[in-house]
Amino acid sequence: MQPTDVKNPEYYHKVVDCQYACPAHTPVPQYIRLISAGRYTEAYMINWESNVFPGVLGRTCDRPCEPACRRGRIEEEPVAICRLKRVAADFKDDITHLLPDIPKVKNGKKIALIGAGPASLSVARDLAPLGYELHIYDNQHKAGGMMRSQIPSFRLPAEVLDQEVNYVLDMGLITHFNTYVTSLKDVLSRNYDAVFIGTGAPRGKDLVLPGREEGKANIHIGIEWLASVAFDHTHNIGKRVIVLGGGNTAMDCCRTSRRLGGEDVKVQNKAS
Repeated sequence: MQPTDVKNPEYYHKVVDCQYACPAHTPVPQYIRLISAGRYTEAYMINWESNVFPGVLGRTCDRPCEPACRRGRIEEEPVAICRLKRVAADFKDDITHLLPDIPKVKNGKKIALIGAGPASLSVARDLAPLGYELHIYDNQHKAGGMMRSQIPSFRLPAEVLDQEVNYVLDMGLITHFNTYVTSLKDVLSRNYDAVFIGTGAPRGKDLVLPGREEGKANIHIGIEWLASVAFDHTHNIGKRVIVLGGGNTAMDCCRTSRRLGGEDVKVQNKAS
């Protein structure tokens, strides 16, 4: 019999359904066993190796692992995998001594990262220990990207985001905040060996329906409206609010509307 090829994702699909369903293939059973033993720091580091932001994901992930959980076949509910990730993040000890060592002497390669959101930060996390000189650009004054601007702080506290973002920034990254990149030609002229574009695509879906233009003053695209609130451009909302959609953005808009003065907030979703 040939030894099991654990590098083949199909192995995890056959043996550990939840791990296969996770986009990062995080070893779920391993870190849950550590949590059950009270070894939160070790559980956190297993997550950190796979997905970089365990504290963020423990609060915001869509949890594709849980519908795949085999426990759901014999009980009413699957294991609360996502919330257990948050448990590890909230109860861990200081992990700075467990983070990868960053070479003081660089390897001679210089890379520009455009955007300081989860994509660029993940790339930086992987490249910094290899000795690359990393320059990260963002038009905001702090890193985090959509994690900071599109997820309300009541769901993702700033201190949780700051801590996990700073784990990466403290790996020797050279930051260029409050810098809006308008020309890739200009970036390339700065003798970078590579440029990673991690600007994301934070745009919501609009509905072109009769009356859309006439009512545009009171109609907002969810993800853009949440950013407007996060940046303190929006401080209030009407008393009666209807939210179209039923996903995370819709629920965030509902809860934010209530906090901004909405008294009658309703959700309309095609699945309801």
